[in-house]
Amino acid sequence: MKSIKTKIIALIAVAIIFSAGIVKADNNEPAKLSDLKFQIQKELVDVLKTPTWLNFQNKDMTGETSVTITVQKNGKISLKSVAGESNYLNHMVSHKIESLNLWTDTKYAGTDFTYKVVKK
Repeated sequence: MKSIKTKIIALIAVAIIFSAGIVKADNNEPAKLSDLKFQIQKELVDVLKTPTWLNFQNKDMTGETSVTITVQKNGKISLKSVAGESNYLNHMVSHKIESLNLWTDTKYAGTDFTYKVVKK
């Protein structure tokens, strides 16, 4: 009888710890604007490391481009502009960024972030 109570208490304790971890994981909103900028940068680096699609006629994607990302009123993070000398690189970067589905808190609405993408 004592071992059953001990097991039940241990199970309840594990359930409480596990549920607290889930609740904490759901709150991943950035606390500061610099945190949001860093999160977006990590997402961009990850998506730009993926292989290039085969729909480009020219495989020369070298160069650099300037990317501006904005936070819309509803919190959606979207591509505002891509500017660089290589049209192929600009096209590839814009397609990869537009494939992301990024959202944040609406308190950052209207904020723009500019990044420099260098592809060697």
